[in-house]
Amino acid sequence: MQPLKFRLVYTGQDADRHILPAYDGARSIEGLSWAFSLLGNYLATGQIRKRGTLDPRIRFYMSPAARGSYTTDIIAFIVEPQNLFVTSLLGNYVVTTSTNTINAFMRHSFRRVCGLFDGDDDNDERLLKPFPSGDLEATLDAIEPAMIRAHGVIDNGADTLTLIKGRTPLIEMSSDTKAYVNKSIIGEKQKEVDASVGALNVNSGNGRVYLEDIGKTVPFSVVKEPEQGTYQALSSSLDRYARGIPSKVGIKYLEVLAIDGRIKKLLIVAAYPVSRHV
Repeated sequence: MQPLKFRLVYTGQDADRHILPAYDGARSIEGLSWAFSLLGNYLATGQIRKRGTLDPRIRFYMSPAARGSYTTDIIAFIVEPQNLFVTSLLGNYVVTTSTNTINAFMRHSFRRVCGLFDGDDDNDERLLKPFPSGDLEATLDAIEPAMIRAHGVIDNGADTLTLIKGRTPLIEMSSDTKAYVNKSIIGEKQKEVDASVGALNVNSGNGRVYLEDIGKTVPFSVVKEPEQGTYQALSSSLDRYARGIPSKVGIKYLEVLAIDGRIKKLLIVAAYPVSRHV
């Protein structure tokens, strides 16, 4: 399998003179590199890690910086591609399909963690469908601290950082995305709504629900000590959703908001059958 190359292009401020502040620039590259490494470890093993030794089958390397604003490449070298977790999801190893799935996974993860996600296109949605329920949301929690570090140089040596695959920009990190990843405001008032569970990882407590009032799915995390029966109710809703039958479940939650008021995710404290409303 050919190496996968992702280009980092810093523009504005010091970056236009082909330099970055040593500390903030190094932390930015380290943060993005670590986010790539955590995502690569998941693709190799199916395990969501936040620290420790990572699987060697997907390794990321950095090329020397080049002139042209401030530009460097992060390159993924993949060995034993036929034995990767992501390959097992696809059923068999086909180079093009595997490459496209990895690219879709990276694109989805970086756009969503930076608050730039407004839905996958049809092709990406098809490629990401085999991933286990709730895993896409759990990986976002894993890489968020690294992405905060990646934004450190924004407004401190560069105006933007664009991540490019081939000729296609995946994301443009800016002061807006920096504000999104750096600030999370937990709402003070507990809310209650009926919603359908579209994904759930019972081990991590991450998943997503569809909220009719805003017309989209929202990631969630279950608090460490939810009310009794919460996981059973969420799992039941997901099972009904997968079977195409009415799947609403009542949830009590706190909103986690970005600084601009957008919902980043929900903290679920309880879930229960809708019949309890009656």
